[in-house]
Amino acid sequence: MTARPAPWPRVTNQLLPHNLFNIAEKYPQITYAEFPRNPLNINEGYRVITFAEVANAVHAVAWWVEQNVGRLEDVDKIGKETLVYIGPNDIRYVALCLGSVMCGYKMLFPSPRYGAQALVKLIESVDARVMLIPESNVSVVDAVLEIREMKALRLPAVDWLLSNVTERYPYTKEFEQCKHEPFVCLHTSGTTGFPKPIIWTHDWANSSVQTIYLDPPPGYEIQEHPLYGLSGSKKMRSFFQFPPFHASGMFGMLFLPLQLGVVPVYSPLFTTPAEGVQSALAALDVLAARDAENEYMVVDTIMMGPPCVEYLGKHPEDIYALSKRASQIGWGGGSVSRAATNAVAATMQVMNLMASTEQGMWPSVLPIGARPQDDSAGYTTPHPALNLRFDPISKSTDGTVLYEAVITRNDGVEWNGYIQPIFKFYTEAKEKRTGDLYAQHSQDASLWIQYGRADDMLIFITNENFFPEVAEERIASHAGIVEAMMVGTRRPKAALILRLEPGVEVEDVWKVIEEVNQNSPIYARVEKHMVLVTKQPFLKTPKGTVQKRAMLDWYEKELNDLYKIEKP
Repeated sequence: MTARPAPWPRVTNQLLPHNLFNIAEKYPQITYAEFPRNPLNINEGYRVITFAEVANAVHAVAWWVEQNVGRLEDVDKIGKETLVYIGPNDIRYVALCLGSVMCGYKMLFPSPRYGAQALVKLIESVDARVMLIPESNVSVVDAVLEIREMKALRLPAVDWLLSNVTERYPYTKEFEQCKHEPFVCLHTSGTTGFPKPIIWTHDWANSSVQTIYLDPPPGYEIQEHPLYGLSGSKKMRSFFQFPPFHASGMFGMLFLPLQLGVVPVYSPLFTTPAEGVQSALAALDVLAARDAENEYMVVDTIMMGPPCVEYLGKHPEDIYALSKRASQIGWGGGSVSRAATNAVAATMQVMNLMASTEQGMWPSVLPIGARPQDDSAGYTTPHPALNLRFDPISKSTDGTVLYEAVITRNDGVEWNGYIQPIFKFYTEAKEKRTGDLYAQHSQDASLWIQYGRADDMLIFITNENFFPEVAEERIASHAGIVEAMMVGTRRPKAALILRLEPGVEVEDVWKVIEEVNQNSPIYARVEKHMVLVTKQPFLKTPKGTVQKRAMLDWYEKELNDLYKIEKP
């Protein structure tokens, strides 16, 4: 087995396919990623995929797309045409992303968690006319094809792409020549409506790579370095539960192995936070047994969505078990309650990643050697190169001042000319309001923690505002409550949607709701008859946060009944 280069080479201003091929040529047998052999049964073990195999798959996809979708003239190979793929979590996402670019197309990777109508609107917005489908079709794809006429093509299986030795596809483009061309099409989370397309260019990808290569200011270290395989990382592996169709998934499948040399190890399938935690434990045990490391850590970091971390906060025995397999756990894409954060931080190092689809990673720094105190776990200090400003906008239930993060464009001189990725979208803007809300630490003004989105603000018909994040977190911290969401926008008073543990009734959890009511303004207090209990899991975005707009639509009749308002 070829030894991994150490340190891993830092490469910028290069197209990602070229970077892959260069590494595969020099180090063909080093591991690119690991996937479950059977995502429904982790006991069948993991499949190790090498750089040489990934390079082969990329060439194979490029040829296959050209032969089956159509060969573009060289002048048209600019990423204007979009192909759509919805499939299982496997290496085909990498092969499609890079292979389609090589033959002049770009991929759109929609989340299968959206309904057919939302997906059709997203697909129509980029005028995509070709749907690539895996050997085992995802159910929502059939529904999409019933609504929108598209050419459907069955993609080759993973085994064929990896093992069927393929002639190299000619790809001679250079970064400066095509940096403004599309690289891949992702989409917004759809928290407050239909998802909208977000197109990363090669220039955006390069700026994102520069972000993860930023050096810390004197006296500090980068918070994310354990994830990046730096700062004493021993395994150069990260257990990854983020979906491949999300920005975080692209980061894990592309930037971690290509730009940092870190091996992403992927989770078995799961549908609930409890299953997510248990699947992680089972998978890490399988890795430990395979590598004869039963008593040792098998990955440097475990990356989970906020709902799984919330579950961990109520199950200390699972935190302890995970701590035997990794020293650090990270999350991103949403906030985690103080109770859950403290519970995890008592046993493991925690890493609350700030990131967005438009900006990529928001690098954070820590004083060298500093360990967060109990009341500061989960807080971060933004890297000065991010050039963030926090503008106060409102107060939360407990009196906490909430600030909106605003990114100011760098001058192109400092930080080796680094310009933040978000300004690859907003090329003329001097600053960009993000819509992300943060709270400042009460004792350390340099520390900030995410509090949700400005879009989450409830605006009652009285024109009074209420930010529900803290109230929802406090209510959901009750052991008998699985999920909680407050309602109030364009309504006269607040209501609450709850999902309870089996056998639990509203009366059993009413005390915690009353406690939250005492700290809430009158118009935001929930009366007992304004609680809607559902047995179904809340509708989620790809990053695991609640699709609030979709929830309101889904339960519109039930909510109207609560408010005694008949639908016109």
